[in-house]
Amino acid sequence: MAVPRGVLTSAGTVHLGEGLNGLTDYAADLTVGRAPRRPFLLLGQMTTADATRSPAGTGVVWAYTHLPRGVAFDPEVVRRQVAAVEDLVERHAPGFRDRVLNRVVQTPADLVGADRNLVGGAINGGTTKIYQELVFRPLSGLGRAETPVRGLCLGSAGAHPGGGVHGGPGANAAKAALLHAGGGRLRAVAVRAAVRRISSAPDRGLLPPPVTDLPDATNRRGAVGGSGTTGDG
Repeated sequence: MAVPRGVLTSAGTVHLGEGLNGLTDYAADLTVGRAPRRPFLLLGQMTTADATRSPAGTGVVWAYTHLPRGVAFDPEVVRRQVAAVEDLVERHAPGFRDRVLNRVVQTPADLVGADRNLVGGAINGGTTKIYQELVFRPLSGLGRAETPVRGLCLGSAGAHPGGGVHGGPGANAAKAALLHAGGGRLRAVAVRAAVRRISSAPDRGLLPPPVTDLPDATNRRGAVGGSGTTGDG
């Protein structure tokens, strides 16, 4: 079903691909370790939500897609994937390329170089297997936004329920902060004490050491992100 143009131009986030069959092919390519022939994008139109993101008459767009870990650090594979991403946007928004004033491409190597937590270029804080979910994220035993530091709550892909639930960690952190600020002083003290006790557990041998050298310790996908693409119109 075709989506009215006005809906897409006013949307802050657009999921862009080649239909259900294209999404199926994309998932299959990632599963077998092959660079997707038809990429699927999560595309954000930041100026739609905040006009101050770019000068009047221009727009800032970011987008990301995935590559299998086995090829995500190959510069030629990345180059072809970036071209495929731009081809996809051009097909859905004719004239896109002619309006681009500047672009920035972040590869998996760039991501891990800027933040060592993004192991292998994985943007969601590692694996989504059960031992990193529920009460095991971010600390084994207490899946909460609160930290041992008073007034500091964790809202990122490293917190429950993980980066795959868009906005979930941030929403949990905001709720916790508001609850504590609203008079839950005793609760806040109790939670901080519990977090301190759990976070010190490795010193007593109660938690296993971090898993860093197994293939499933991080997402199998590296991310290719084109952020900060600015164009007129």
